[in-house]
Amino acid sequence: MSEEIIANVDELHKNGEFAKVFETLTEADKNSPNNVEILWRLSRAYFDKNEETNDKAQKKQFVETSVEYANKAITADPNHWAAHKWVAISLSALGDHVSSKEKIANAFKIKEHAVKADELKPKDPTTLHLLGRWCFSIASIGFIERGIASALFGTPPTSTYDEALKYFLAAYEADPNLIRNAIFIGDSYTQLKNTPKAKEFYKIAASIEPKNEFEKTLVKEAQNKAK
Repeated sequence: MSEEIIANVDELHKNGEFAKVFETLTEADKNSPNNVEILWRLSRAYFDKNEETNDKAQKKQFVETSVEYANKAITADPNHWAAHKWVAISLSALGDHVSSKEKIANAFKIKEHAVKADELKPKDPTTLHLLGRWCFSIASIGFIERGIASALFGTPPTSTYDEALKYFLAAYEADPNLIRNAIFIGDSYTQLKNTPKAKEFYKIAASIEPKNEFEKTLVKEAQNKAK
């Protein structure tokens, strides 16, 4: 895959032209199989498809395919930061479609791959956001799920909202234009009972220009939470 095609795909993705991204990558994969730069971007493309639909069966299919391509990317290059990042992201999204047992088992894999991605490319805003999401999710685990985790693994994964906030703020410093990250900063402050700071970041999220239909829904969410 030439650098020109990669640059074109990334520019299309930046502009939210996901259909063109998918078409270009699918064709490139036929011409250059087992290319890590194609494979991890295909994982991202299927994840984007998941976010563009509300059909639960389709979402599950797209996320499973995203996991599949991310794993193929790691097989192609075990030390590629983006391959590890997209395994973590896609496995995290799969949590909406699997049992509590599988979700908790995947939590360990998600953290492992996210940490590896951060080691290979420090200060990537999406990876930092992902680590924040992991911490937030683990801090939010209910009594029943924590009991399942203890029974299965002895020591369940642990984290706090303070730790989640640390990662979200680091991601915000790296890229202040991630709407979802700003919302999660607000959510973390909400959990920490700091309402003024929570509303500050909800307002920040609501003021960011959305690049696609999904981000428009995030802006509306931020607007509602800022009230």
